[in-house]
Parts: sequence; structure tokens; C-alpha cells
Amino acid sequence: MSKAPVSHRTSDSERLRRYETLRTAMDTAGMDALVICSRGDEFVRGRVQYVSDIFQWAGRGFCVLPSKGDAVFIADPLWGLGYAMQSGWLDDYRMPENAGNEIGNVLSDLGYSKGTIGVVGLVDITCVGDFEDMKAALPGATWQDATDLFDDIRAIKSSEEIEDTRETGRILRDVFSALEETIRPGVNEVDVLAKAHYLARQKGCLEGIALMGRPPFTSFGFGPNGVIEEDDIMVIDLEWGGPSGYWVELRRVYSFKPPTSEQQHYWETRVETFEACVAAMKAGESSETILDARDRVYDKYGQSAMGSIAYTAHGIGVDSLEPPWVPGKERIMQENMMINLHPSIGFEDSEKGLALGGISIADNVLVTASGGDRITDQVDNWIVLDS
Repeated sequence: MSKAPVSHRTSDSERLRRYETLRTAMDTAGMDALVICSRGDEFVRGRVQYVSDIFQWAGRGFCVLPSKGDAVFIADPLWGLGYAMQSGWLDDYRMPENAGNEIGNVLSDLGYSKGTIGVVGLVDITCVGDFEDMKAALPGATWQDATDLFDDIRAIKSSEEIEDTRETGRILRDVFSALEETIRPGVNEVDVLAKAHYLARQKGCLEGIALMGRPPFTSFGFGPNGVIEEDDIMVIDLEWGGPSGYWVELRRVYSFKPPTSEQQHYWETRVETFEACVAAMKAGESSETILDARDRVYDKYGQSAMGSIAYTAHGIGVDSLEPPWVPGKERIMQENMMINLHPSIGFEDSEKGLALGGISIADNVLVTASGGDRITDQVDNWIVLDS
């Protein structure tokens, strides 16, 4: 089958780096092979993409990575193999009726009938039926959860991955710039967000979401049938995987009139909070230091995250949501971790929350030895548009 061109291919040197790093970790853990599991959505497709360079549009997908030998991609019929086979990383692609049984066959052929097999995604994505089929096909094997082993490795980005992420950031910055001419009183929200989708796709993004919030701020939406008004504050959030599949979440605040003194003061506290969290993203520090930095600013202004159930920060890469989760399981931040930051906040005064709560900042931040390095924006501005 001839291989048609795709929008992006990750380099062979990057593939070799990932395989070598994973196999070193497998050897240390006493594992003979990994079974990496995914599903075609923005939160859990990235693990298989990481080892196959396949951006999975739909269905379930698996990749068997042995300690020695070639990796094997296994798809369910919903996904098919046509697009997958364009990736160029693998030579063995299969689409069986029973994925779990086929995984057992692959491992048996590799000589691992009684081996130790790590399953990536066992706790959060692997279908129970698939896992039971794997165990039934290979009853003599020992099965272990390898999710943390895998996620700890992919959390640290290579120079190629960092540049891929910066590419996505540049695209979203351009999308916002082009989108601003559409944001006017009388325009429907859904038309603004549809334009954002059009622009992102036009520039090669593979998938993403565009959201908008306006007072009263209850949540960000996908574009209800609401008309933008001259007194509105508009908070637009773009979260997209670029041509490489690497995600950036970027948020901007717009209005047609300058912010009031109350709004300006609140905005300045959001900027100060964001900058404090960025400065705290130092290699060797606990992920909890991000929350400590946030709360020091909140204490200064009588603010709090109490009542907010949203993450302040999380990892981001070929999935839009990756470990570490902040708050969540404590991890030591390491150089070249990529973290998306959007500090959460709560309001005791519900009316104030409805008026101000959506005003916020989001961007990807790279962990370095001296503190965070923002991927897209270096300065945050409340943008006042012509009406």
C-alpha cells in the first residue's frame, strides 16, 4: 500500500529516543513488553500516538512494544487501518475481531507467554473486556499496571516535542489575531467560535475545542445561540492539537469598553497569580509549590480557591490532559515538563463570581531550572476591541 502524505511526521530519531527510554524503564521494572492502550478522543489517544505517531480519530487502539523487536499496532474495526498506516513508524498493523486475543497472540509469538507484561492505561482507559481477553489468551503471563512508568517518561518533553508545542502556540496566537475582527456587538457567539474552528483547521490543527464565556459567568460554552452585546466581557478559550498533535490551551479576555476599576483590579490579581505560578515551576520542586505560589497571592487579596473543583495546572502534550495534576498526586517537577496553567479560584459571594469568575488566563508553561518558560504569550493584556 502506498503511503499518502500526512500533515506531520515525527522524526525517526525521536522514535528511537522514546523507544530507548521506555525500554530502559521496562528493563529496570522487570517488564518484557508494554501494551499501550488508547481511545480516539483528546484525553486518552496520546499514549498510543507517543509510540506510533498515529493520531487516532476514533475507536480503540493498542500498541505492543516489546523489550526487543518491532512494535505492533492493533486497531478495532471502528478505527480501521488506512490512516494509521501512513504514519511510517511501524510495519505491523492488525485489525482483528478480538483485540485482546490478538494482543495475546503477538506476545506469545514474541516468546512472552510466561513473561511480565505492563499495561499502560490499565487504571483509566483499558476496556475490562479487552484486558480479560488478554489474560485469557496468555494465562501464564504476569500482568502489571505500567501507567505511571509510561506517563512519567512522556511528561518530560524532548527538544522536538517542545518545538512542536511552540508551533501550536504560534498557530493559536495567529487564530486569535484573525478572530478579533469577528468579535463585534450583534454577532452570534457560535459564529465567533465557528470562525475559530475554521482558522485553526486552515492552519493545520488536527482537533480542538473553542469555548466562550460571558457574564453571568457560570461556565465556558461551545457557543449557545447568544448575541454578543456592547457591555459584554468575552473570555475565549482555544484548546487545540496542532499539526504534530501537540496541544496548547490559550485564553484571552476581550471587551468593547475599558474595564471598570473593580474589573481592572481583579484582572491585575489574575495576572499576578499567573506570574507567581509560572515562577514557581522550577525543576526539582514539588508540583504542590504551584498551589503554594497561587495561594500566597490569593491570601494577599483575600481570595481563595475554596469551592473550586477545577485544576490549577496539568500536564499537556499529545493529550490535552496529562499528569501531573495540580492539585492531585504530588510529583517532583523536572526540567522540560510541559504544564498548562489556569489557576482556579472560588467565590464566597456568588454575585461577584457571576460578574468576574470567568476572567482568567491559560497558557502552556515549560518547567526549567530557573522557573517556568511560557510557550505562547509573555505578557497578558485585557484586550479592548473597537465596537
